[in-house]
Amino acid sequence: MSVFSKIKGFLSRNRNKFVIGGIIVAGSIFFTRYAQHRLRQWHEKEAIELIERNRKQSHFESINRTCNQTVINLSTSLLEKLYQTINTDETINKLKSNPGNKLELWILLKNELFTKAGCIIYSLVILVITLKLQLNIVGGYLYKDPTSVPADIQEKYLSLCESFLNSGVCKLAKLIEEEVVKLLENVDFKKQMKISDLEAIFWSLQSSLGASDGNPVNELKNYIFSDDLLSGDGVYNNMLRDTADLLESEEVKFLIIHNINTGFVLLGDQLSEFFNQSTPNLTEVTPNGEPDQFQNPFMNKKPLAKILPILNGLLSKQSLPHNLMQHLITNEKLQTLCANVYESLLD
Repeated sequence: MSVFSKIKGFLSRNRNKFVIGGIIVAGSIFFTRYAQHRLRQWHEKEAIELIERNRKQSHFESINRTCNQTVINLSTSLLEKLYQTINTDETINKLKSNPGNKLELWILLKNELFTKAGCIIYSLVILVITLKLQLNIVGGYLYKDPTSVPADIQEKYLSLCESFLNSGVCKLAKLIEEEVVKLLENVDFKKQMKISDLEAIFWSLQSSLGASDGNPVNELKNYIFSDDLLSGDGVYNNMLRDTADLLESEEVKFLIIHNINTGFVLLGDQLSEFFNQSTPNLTEVTPNGEPDQFQNPFMNKKPLAKILPILNGLLSKQSLPHNLMQHLITNEKLQTLCANVYESLLD
């Protein structure tokens, strides 16, 4: 039998095996190439998504840097407006001249200082949160389409904070003053007060403002917008409505209240430092039975007449505004909210 006959017979006997083997080999090659193709697609998709995430992150961080600088600049204008609206320096200068109506001026100064403290805290929180929301709304629109919001529309939209500085602050100051006068009406200048007594006044002020018709948290939109601004179409009006919806959301209200609480806590902490300077010594018994001397700052008291100059110093030297601004700029909850607003506009 020839070699070719043997080969032919071998192929004939094993034809099915060769067919199946060929199918397996071809299938393996096909699936290998398909897997390689899909893997390349996955890598390309991952690379594109990574580039996109980095681009978004860079854009978002740029917005925040711009926002922080804008907040710092506007806060200076805000404080100047507040100090003009609530001019405690004028009252103090009148007191220095030893007038005949000294008691009336002291009552006025008492009301002015607590009003000033409340206004600084409320207005700074409102300004920072509103401005951060606005800039992230603009950033979201521009990221999707860099030509969607022209420069003049951006300037017009961001000028809402200027409106708050010009009219909203005065409206807020009037509301806070009304509540402060009622709260402090029966608080005598000779009354010995602990730091907890001052904190109780701050808490009562927040509660009374929360229950008032002009509640600056629930009615925040009315301190920022006029009704006619929220009508109409176009990108400007869309951004206005986005902002109004956010300011009325429970998440933003909670954040505003949280930071207002923090502002009053910061003020209480700063006041407590002055209480600690003259804290009386109290006797305690140590574990070995020997008496020990320690200082309890929470039991120290000062008459209200001596607390007012301390409060004036904290407000006039901008110790409180500076600390509150730093807290707001670095606040993680506010950062998270801004990131969520920014991302929601990219969908």
